[in-house]
Amino acid sequence: MNASTIKNIIPAASFKQIDIAFVTPINAISRFVQCIWIVDRPKGSPSILNEKFYPDAGASLTFYIDQTSCEAKLFYHTEVCAMPWKLSGRQISIRFKPGALKRLFGLILDDSKNLQIEFAEVLAKELESYLSLQEYLVGETIDNQCSAIQNWLAHIIENSDTRLQKWERMLYQSIDLLVPSQSLANQYGVSRRTIERQFSANFGFSPNKLYQFAQIRRARTMLGIGTSQLSEIALACGYFDQAHFTHAFRTFALETPHQYRTRKLSQIYN
Repeated sequence: MNASTIKNIIPAASFKQIDIAFVTPINAISRFVQCIWIVDRPKGSPSILNEKFYPDAGASLTFYIDQTSCEAKLFYHTEVCAMPWKLSGRQISIRFKPGALKRLFGLILDDSKNLQIEFAEVLAKELESYLSLQEYLVGETIDNQCSAIQNWLAHIIENSDTRLQKWERMLYQSIDLLVPSQSLANQYGVSRRTIERQFSANFGFSPNKLYQFAQIRRARTMLGIGTSQLSEIALACGYFDQAHFTHAFRTFALETPHQYRTRKLSQIYN
């Protein structure tokens, strides 16, 4: 499947250079998983691509699997970063939506750092089930591996705390519909302070931080299409005006909206 056809994915230029496949998450995990991608390259044919990664309060859990071993690394970042992407062997990566790490695994990671860490090192909740999954994945077909990972997540979700679904709805209104926290407070009849406390406790981020991530993500999507004026993008993404948008985008992405659009449309890299 062509990466550009996947909903909610901002394709990197490197997708055109490698044989990357996307799997639509099963319904049972779609609340928490944005997408699943797979790279399966013959052993002994490594390549390294340099990519620029943009935070959105989500995280990627990538399984590196061969016939004798399996390990998983968690990539979590709150700042724009450029880093090498090593492509070798089989990789199955789960891209989690914002808040999923805290909801499913009880993880709150340091939001001042960009981290790539062994998943087992930070996992306490569900560690036993993860180790069983890890053992099963070795030597299985890629279809069985992908199904097993999704079923493992579905089991965790089934046993998660359903009392937080109200706050999940508010979370996704904030990041998908760009609803500011004060508007959420008015809609649900709670105080803004209550929303800030609940978001930080249950998802690991303040509502303002999540909203800022969502603004930049929508802006990147619109800039990549290349048809809207910057003033139109500014208003569509909740900024006061074009100057406010340009300042916020440059502070976050380390380049102006114009520079991002030019680079994106030229397909130099992500």
